[in-house]
Amino acid sequence: MARERVDSFSEAKELYREHRPRTVAYVAPDIRAGELPVHGVNGTNMDGIAADFDALVTAERELAQLHDDLFAQLREANSLSGPLGDGSSPVTGPMRKAFLDRADVDGGVQAALVDYIEELFDVRSAILQTLSTYQGVDGDAAARLNRQMEQLDREVGDA
Repeated sequence: MARERVDSFSEAKELYREHRPRTVAYVAPDIRAGELPVHGVNGTNMDGIAADFDALVTAERELAQLHDDLFAQLREANSLSGPLGDGSSPVTGPMRKAFLDRADVDGGVQAALVDYIEELFDVRSAILQTLSTYQGVDGDAAARLNRQMEQLDREVGDA
């Protein structure tokens, strides 16, 4: 902003309106891959939840494919950060700088892809941990029930 002389309060307000920082509204696009999944927990009159392990395994498998796709895109984005040929237009320099800023590792496409990959890794880890935990709990419960049934069968057979 150039230095300007302000002679009145109304001029100061006008300058403020012209040079004040403006916020830009950002609307995130509504992006969906396929149909919107239906999530829910069943558990009426029971002490626990019913988990759909097959759906979790399928979701993890699909996320693994997306994970691979993101890595492929990151490899391609890496080539974007290379030098661009100089053109003869006076806007070539600023365009090259703007393009490289959008493709760089710090705040550009590559940074966004790395963030997505890290978030996807966290989601996949949570799914695998959930599967491991609940399958272990279900396995332990089934083993206990089998032992109790065997003991009950022995007791009934002895009587």
